[in-house]
Amino acid sequence: MFRLENTKVDPLHKFPLKERKFARTRTNLTFGLLTLMESRPYDEIKIIELCKIAEISEPTFYNYFPEKDDLILHYIQIWSLFVTVFNEKQNSEGSGYGLLVSLFQYTARESKKNPRILLEIISFQARKKKKLQHQTLTDAEKTLLFPNHPEILSLKIGGIEMLLEKAMNLAQLKKELPKDTNWKSLSLSIASCFFGIPILSFQLGENLETVWLETFHYIWLGAGGRIKEKTQRRRKK
Repeated sequence: MFRLENTKVDPLHKFPLKERKFARTRTNLTFGLLTLMESRPYDEIKIIELCKIAEISEPTFYNYFPEKDDLILHYIQIWSLFVTVFNEKQNSEGSGYGLLVSLFQYTARESKKNPRILLEIISFQARKKKKLQHQTLTDAEKTLLFPNHPEILSLKIGGIEMLLEKAMNLAQLKKELPKDTNWKSLSLSIASCFFGIPILSFQLGENLETVWLETFHYIWLGAGGRIKEKTQRRRKK
C-alpha cells in the first residue's frame, strides 16, 4: 500500500485550510479503503467503516465522494501518479517501452504486498459497463502525496488509458516501433496483458512481475519494437 513521504514541515502549509482538510480527508478515506481491502472484498466494505477511519460522519462522506465507487477511481488516480514518478526515476530517456516497463514493475511490486487489492480493482473495472470518469487530484492532494517533489503539480495523470496513450506517443516519437504500427491494436494487446495476466499469475502461483514483463516483451517484439540493450538489462534486474 502507498506510504506518504516523510517531511518535517507540513507540506500543505501554503494551501488554505479548506483545501488542506479536503486533501487529507479524501486521502484518508482512500487509504482506509486500501487497508480494509487487504482482508475483505470491496463489496463488503461499508461507507460507515471508512468514515470511522477518516473520523468524519457518514453524511459528510458525500462532501468528498459522490459514492463509494469514486474511492476506487481516486485510488487509480493516485496509483497513476506513483507510476509516473517511478517512471521518471527509472526511465531517464523517456521511452515508450520504458514507461510501460515502469507500469508493470511498479504495479507488480505494490501488489506483492497484498495481491487482493489489484484483483479487486480489476474485478471492479470488469463489472462497470460504462466508461469510468476519473476525478482529478487537487494540487493539495498531489503535494500531500509527494511533498518533496516540487514538479509534481505539472505531471499529467489519469488511468491506464492515459499511460498507454503516453507510451504509444513516446514510442512513435522515439521511433521505437515501425511506422505502420497499428497503435490501437497494440494498446489493446498491452491492456489485455495488464488486466489478464494478474488473474492467471495468481491462479498458477507465478511471479507477477516476471510473467507481466515476459508477456509484454513478447508483444512488443512481435509488433516490431526495438529495445536498447541497457534498457533490457535494467528490465532483467
